[in-house]
Amino acid sequence: MKRKITVLALLFLFCLALPAVALAAGQDGGPAPAGVLPGTSLAIQSQTEEIIGEGAKLYTYLLTNGTNRDRNEDNGQAQSGTPQAEGQLTKVFVLELDLNNPYLEIKSLVGAGGTLAERATVSQMIAGQKNAVAAVNGGFFVMNDGKPVGAVIRDGELISSPNMRSDMPVFALDQNLNPVFDFFKFTGEVKAANGKIYPLFGVNKTAYDLEDGTPSDVNHLTLYNRYWGPRPRGAHPAYPDAMVALVENDTVKEVVYAKDAQFDIPPNGYVLWGAGTAAGFLRENLLPGQPVQVGYKTAPDYQKIKLATGSNTFLVQNKQVAEFQEEIRGKTARTAVGYADGGKILYFVVVEKSPASAGMEQRDLARFLVSLGIEEALNLDGGGSTAMAARRLGDFEITPVNVPKEGRERKIPDAIGIFNTAPPGTPKGLLITGPETVIAGIEAAYSIKGYDSHYHPWRPENPQWTFPAGTRADKENIYKYVLTFAETGPKEVSLTVSAGGVESTKKIAVIRADDIRDLKVTPAEISAKREQTVPLSFQIITKDNRIIPVESRYVQCTATIGAIQNGVYETGRQRGRGIITASFNGRQVEVPVQIECFFKDSPQSWAFEQIEDLAAAGLVKGFEDGTFRPAQPVTRAEMTALLARLLDWPPAPREARFKDQLPEWAKGVISAAVAQNIIKGYPDGTFKANNYITRAELCAILDRALKPAPTKQKLNFKDAKEIPAWAKEAVARVVAGGLIRGYEDGTLRPKAPVTRAEMATVLWRHLQAEN
Repeated sequence: MKRKITVLALLFLFCLALPAVALAAGQDGGPAPAGVLPGTSLAIQSQTEEIIGEGAKLYTYLLTNGTNRDRNEDNGQAQSGTPQAEGQLTKVFVLELDLNNPYLEIKSLVGAGGTLAERATVSQMIAGQKNAVAAVNGGFFVMNDGKPVGAVIRDGELISSPNMRSDMPVFALDQNLNPVFDFFKFTGEVKAANGKIYPLFGVNKTAYDLEDGTPSDVNHLTLYNRYWGPRPRGAHPAYPDAMVALVENDTVKEVVYAKDAQFDIPPNGYVLWGAGTAAGFLRENLLPGQPVQVGYKTAPDYQKIKLATGSNTFLVQNKQVAEFQEEIRGKTARTAVGYADGGKILYFVVVEKSPASAGMEQRDLARFLVSLGIEEALNLDGGGSTAMAARRLGDFEITPVNVPKEGRERKIPDAIGIFNTAPPGTPKGLLITGPETVIAGIEAAYSIKGYDSHYHPWRPENPQWTFPAGTRADKENIYKYVLTFAETGPKEVSLTVSAGGVESTKKIAVIRADDIRDLKVTPAEISAKREQTVPLSFQIITKDNRIIPVESRYVQCTATIGAIQNGVYETGRQRGRGIITASFNGRQVEVPVQIECFFKDSPQSWAFEQIEDLAAAGLVKGFEDGTFRPAQPVTRAEMTALLARLLDWPPAPREARFKDQLPEWAKGVISAAVAQNIIKGYPDGTFKANNYITRAELCAILDRALKPAPTKQKLNFKDAKEIPAWAKEAVARVVAGGLIRGYEDGTLRPKAPVTRAEMATVLWRHLQAEN
């Protein structure tokens, strides 16, 4: 994400079925917006709710954009392939925390080992922690060194001080778990043994820009302790005279240039780093062996803060969209934190940006937060840093909730962890996982997991399964069966499991062959390169419009070009067009395939390979409708443009003059051709740019431009007498060079217009000879 702090190379930007209800907080305190969000075209399509621990609920929203279409800035036309086009979904995950629940605990998670020395992913920071139920990414950081931009506070300890700006708020919880959304301030000083005092500008801070654009290091003194990492800041190219002072047990041990520092930060001390006048203070006033005093504080007081992380802007204030301190535009992954009910309920909100989710604009996120009933909210780091992980109800391990924007979680300096400290409870529920809708005759896997009265995972002992009549059940273990439902059985069946005095039943709808309306293949059409693989997915659409996935092993597929194995289409080495035919239960669908085809009509041309090779090299272009039109004659202007691209002629020093008007787009290339003495025009002083060029004329121009062969060749074409006298020698050299070969009937047809396919072939043969 590109921050206004210019020197900071910060991070790049950042289930279904329950009906939505009113645009307000739910009756039980949970968020439950519905309909179109005010000021946007986003509508709540569906939402689900899941308890994941004491005082912790996870909501999943699917938003759809039904009216706002992204528009091409050049022509104002709708671009259906751009994010959040009509009908495209956006996934939003909302973690709701009841701060009054005595078993709910929230902690600051820092780095790979509890310091800023090494970053870690959200999943890595929360993994293995006792009673952990969820985690979400923290604030912004500098990409090149991984250090936080804003404050990081953990249990009353200042891991990284707030920056010295007035436009970057901080999210914090005090020791009583009251939310604090504020602009923190830092003050401090260093007092030498001789009584001289110098202001302290920060603790464990990397370089950043102040609001006036001044670098934060200029004439400033910064303290680095064990939370920074084992080694202090070293040399900085902008400050070759920067100094560092090693302090241990409040006594100066060493003062050296930063570039010469070879020591570690002591566990019972710190290092002072200064540039400019701050370096002078260290050099002149801190002497080895003498005592030194350091003091600092923040407002609000960091010692009364349980956790804090930095933000860049308010999103919501007073239950309304805030006036942003900074707006990062673009539909991307985002993370936010907010509170409701006077600070009793805390929310972490994550917007997913992935192939299955369009992301969201910052302003739309703020509007969504308002619709949840959130009173105040801050923006946290987004883009590739956006990450949420949770231990789903009944699971023993924490797993990612959102798909990261970059495909994998980014390592970050800090995160927030959520814990369930309740003691083990009694068995409360069983969850049967598996599809709610199945297709008769196709295997479907079902498994169980349990949870106790405090929502800890519970492993059921000796579970008893009751299967629908006529169902084949293949046992994998006592917790998992693979079921195959009969084609002739009822259309709705029940699967029941009991254990530990708890019973659970899952209703399952069974789709028969006569319920199926269509087979759907994704992608619906394929345009790919040679030797590329394209995964295929299959779904059936029922007569009542339900959509159910089908494993590739149940679908019969054939391809007229390339091959299909295990649901993956392999294009092979052949260029061209073809069809994939997929069949399932009597339903059939065709998928058009185009392999390295730049143009819709090139595969039908005898010059397909030549046209496509030149297009790949950027030498030929098609028309707006995606065609090349191989049989269309080439004009003199078009021919000149093709040669100009091929030979890379330099611009002419002056524009060529002819009696007739030249097309505006072709003036430059025609002038370049004239300057190269390749084209001369007609004796009457005209160029006739839109005239079709004949094969004889083309030979004359090719002879001058490409000089294909030094010797003549006897012309044995049946119509050799039709070659104009002025073109015979050029034709002979071009034919000898293999650029033009004549037709199958033995003719040359020198007066016939050159087609676009023929012109492409001539250029292709020249390139082949050159290589």
